[in-house]
Amino acid sequence: MTQEGRPVAASHAAGSVYQASGNEPFWHLTLAQNTLTLEQPGKAKLVRAVTHAQGLSGQRIYDAQDLKVVVEPKSCSDSMTGRTFAESVSVTAQGQTMQGCGGDAQGLSSLNDTRWVVIALNGQNLADGHRPPTEKDRTTDQPAHDSSGPMMAPTLDINATGKVSGSDGCNRYVGGLVFGTKGDVKPTKEGGLSTLMACPGVHDDMANKFKNLKQAATQWHMDGTTLVLETDDKRTIRLRQVF
Repeated sequence: MTQEGRPVAASHAAGSVYQASGNEPFWHLTLAQNTLTLEQPGKAKLVRAVTHAQGLSGQRIYDAQDLKVVVEPKSCSDSMTGRTFAESVSVTAQGQTMQGCGGDAQGLSSLNDTRWVVIALNGQNLADGHRPPTEKDRTTDQPAHDSSGPMMAPTLDINATGKVSGSDGCNRYVGGLVFGTKGDVKPTKEGGLSTLMACPGVHDDMANKFKNLKQAATQWHMDGTTLVLETDDKRTIRLRQVF
């Protein structure tokens, strides 16, 4: 006898974005406004409307033209970052099935020993913020790192002792912030050391905006899998975790 599923919403709450990702091969998926978007390095982005959504045996299943997503309420550990997420996600696209994690990250009480890349500066999305992670996401205090060229999006690396480093999208920096375990952020007295490479137009504008927001941040919190740094006047930096 075939088990019938029950209808489920084709998207989460209005304005929200569900995210999932996996490694080997790298992929990143979003579900928003009844639309599935799948990105993979070296492949064209798939943007597909959800044609059917149902719940079956605790799973949520989303079908589109040539894309199927199965979300299971089963704890999932990301093989690259080691972080644990609330759900396991299976994505089948054009005949290939890939496994990964989605939903809320679990058990994050400290930001030490984590790495992040900026996806939005005060509501302005960055074109390269959602690309799959590569070696260029690694930051200043990594041995043998090639620092000859600018990052495509600003990064934030908080090592095991709480030391902060990264790229502002133009120059590399070390220091400038201290993160607390209860959501507080404080600037350090030295304000952060930086290289002094000149960058053209848009890169310089992005770097300055990131630096100003970073130094004004007073709070941090998690929004699903996204790290949000917030200023007292509610301006934000949104970042995704890499490595």
